[in-house]
Amino acid sequence: MNLPNQSAVEFEIETYVEQMAQLLDLALPEAVRPQVVKNFAQVQAIAQPVLDFPLPDHIEPAPIFQP
Repeated sequence: MNLPNQSAVEFEIETYVEQMAQLLDLALPEAVRPQVVKNFAQVQAIAQPVLDFPLPDHIEPAPIFQP
């Protein structure tokens, strides 16, 4: 299964925050919305290297985690 990686898909953080607030029935005041968007932008930047890491198509998750 070939899914587009996150860097190939434009991720609209402001739209995501708005839609998730609606989905969660969360009253997000306009005064805090810019900080929430900024925090999600930071989360995306932190997660991007993991999302960009190539994995073979045949790999499967381990049924049991063993550190």
